[in-house]
Amino acid sequence: MRTPVNYQSPYDATSLITHMAGATLTMCVCAYIVSPIDASVIGITSFSSNLTSVPGYVGVTFRATTGVTPSKSEHPSDLSPTNMEADFFLMALGLTEADVLAGKWSNAPVTVFVTNYEALNMGQMIIAKGHLSEFRQMGQMITTEVRGFNQALLHQIGKVTKPECDADYGDSRCGLDLSALGYIKTGTLTGVTSQTVFTDSGRSEAANYFTNGKFRFTSGSNSGYEFEVDNWNSSTKTWTLKRPAPYTPQVGDTYSSTKGCRKGFEAHCVAENSNGINFRAFPHTPTPESMIRLPPQ
Repeated sequence: MRTPVNYQSPYDATSLITHMAGATLTMCVCAYIVSPIDASVIGITSFSSNLTSVPGYVGVTFRATTGVTPSKSEHPSDLSPTNMEADFFLMALGLTEADVLAGKWSNAPVTVFVTNYEALNMGQMIIAKGHLSEFRQMGQMITTEVRGFNQALLHQIGKVTKPECDADYGDSRCGLDLSALGYIKTGTLTGVTSQTVFTDSGRSEAANYFTNGKFRFTSGSNSGYEFEVDNWNSSTKTWTLKRPAPYTPQVGDTYSSTKGCRKGFEAHCVAENSNGINFRAFPHTPTPESMIRLPPQ
């Protein structure tokens, strides 16, 4: 059996195991979930009352709820990921429909454990640890799965050859420090047209400066969400995103926006950034069309 974690004196590593082998059990299941967007936390428990002061989770209240129905936890003997499914009502868990549909909790790290609710210092026995999968909604009922870390082994990873650089501008593969270069701009929205179009009338950057760059909200309902910029209009001081923000931005929301990169080699990576050595593409690879094209007569 697994060794308990977060046990405290006067209990030791065997106390919880000994209790679980007894005839009278006072056990409950808890789940600890962290949003990958803004690091907000949700704690839930199958116990009939809220649990606080749980060792290892300082300041977290594990809320009692009757609106969650978990399945059994599967632990395959091979390299397949562990799996546990949970059905729950939105309000029972304290989630809003808008947050779920916006992806605030998708792929969130989650830890599921059992503990003795009458002696929390015995520690916890981890029964599942991984990430939440995509949510499926049916009315006010939401279904999601806790997928183990081995789920990543099922993903096929490969590289597609193309003439445009596939590095993110300013990441470790690109090698440029956008902050040191002054390519990260911050400000406050002064106008909002839709979830994809908004304005900061105080900007003075040239045409296409932010096009293909990254736009991140730093306050408001969209805080923590980042998007690719489809177009920057220097005349109207307007961004257009490639996909809509989950919530409608508001005037006064703050942001940071990076200069865009057009991903080309000679005209962009070399001429504009002197960074040709880090170019991550294959601009001279022949296309299938060029290989089957008939020669001129």
